[in-house]
Amino acid sequence: MGTPGDRGEEEEGKPTEPTSSAGAGGGWQSEWQSGGWQSQWQQPGGWQQPAAPETPQAPGAGPSGWQQTADGRWVQTGAATSSGKSTAALVLGILGLVFCPLICSVLALVFGYQSRREIDASGGQLSGRGSAVAGIVLAWIGVVIWALFVILIIIGLIAGDSSSGGGSPSGVPA
Repeated sequence: MGTPGDRGEEEEGKPTEPTSSAGAGGGWQSEWQSGGWQSQWQQPGGWQQPAAPETPQAPGAGPSGWQQTADGRWVQTGAATSSGKSTAALVLGILGLVFCPLICSVLALVFGYQSRREIDASGGQLSGRGSAVAGIVLAWIGVVIWALFVILIIIGLIAGDSSSGGGSPSGVPA
């Protein structure tokens, strides 16, 4: 019943015909296929060949968009994954505008330029270039805001020192 010794074989591993324990009305079927012995329960109507896949896959292609390379590694094919560095650049760029312009904006520039370079070199395997560019733009805006703030503080300090004139402060008796 579905084992190699139960059937007449001309060559080792090459059966002459599939066997059935339930007869022509349906039941347990087994046969030799390229991957080894294959068995399955059949409904009445006799043995039927399994349907071929709808879309042919490339050699070495597996389920869920994974493909085996020539050196044996498995790589993901199909939909591109988003770069984590581009997301970090966008988040840090937003934080650079709101929270801490200097530190977050500089980090956003670093992550943004790195992720943009990696996305361009990935050949379509990584996505998120728009997030990286947005993070870079927000980071530069944060740097400009920080620079303007520092310039205004310096102008205020210079203007405050020059108005005192070096004499006694006005309104205070000597």
